[in-house]
Amino acid sequence: MKILANKTNLYNNTEFLQKTAKKINYLEGVGFNIAITKDNQFVVFSPISNNEATVQTINNKNLKELTHLDLLTLNDILIFYQERKTTNKIFLNLLPSAITITSEESLEALKNNNENYIKYLLKTLEPYKDLNLYLGSINTTLVKLLTEQNIPWKKGIVLFGGNLNYMDVDFYVFGTEILSAEIFSQQLRLNKEVIVYVGDANDLSITYEFFKGETSTALANSIFNDIMFLNDYPDLFFKIFQR
Repeated sequence: MKILANKTNLYNNTEFLQKTAKKINYLEGVGFNIAITKDNQFVVFSPISNNEATVQTINNKNLKELTHLDLLTLNDILIFYQERKTTNKIFLNLLPSAITITSEESLEALKNNNENYIKYLLKTLEPYKDLNLYLGSINTTLVKLLTEQNIPWKKGIVLFGGNLNYMDVDFYVFGTEILSAEIFSQQLRLNKEVIVYVGDANDLSITYEFFKGETSTALANSIFNDIMFLNDYPDLFFKIFQR
């Protein structure tokens, strides 16, 4: 069983880092949502009530103006894991800038923002080449820009919701609405890595039925241990699936 513990709680920064730095037999690594500030700093975004509005606030404020959100910076977490010489996987979900396309000018602004995002991301990551980073996004433009870079980390795309854009990358993150043993098996045979995102109780139930339940197929069951599960409730997931 391979679990990536997703950082979702806004207030457990120290506890989360200390726990995930320890050796836990089922813990393959961790996951963080990353957003960029107005002054090109990257912060860990823990989902709250209005995600889009909060990302937009982060995009439009300098880091020093965001102290009320009790944010971890990307440097905070990378320094923490590097000092402990962790070999665990660290998945960074790159949240794109919240810009609405209404004109050619806004389209050009979005293009510039995406290029700026990758430029400053790689500058931030430069000191951490020894970390086992997985860089992915639902934004195909960000992923394409990443694939054009000669970097030592894995590059991937997040495929859930309305995003079914396939790209040739190192790994794929699937939502539970796109569970397919045939697709997963095909990607694994191509030496791609497959991650399934389990975000809530409904996702947990769907995932269990697909891989272990009465409706599970032999193929789904056989590839279970080859897939990683990005999980908002890693301890509960482990208890349920170890039965």
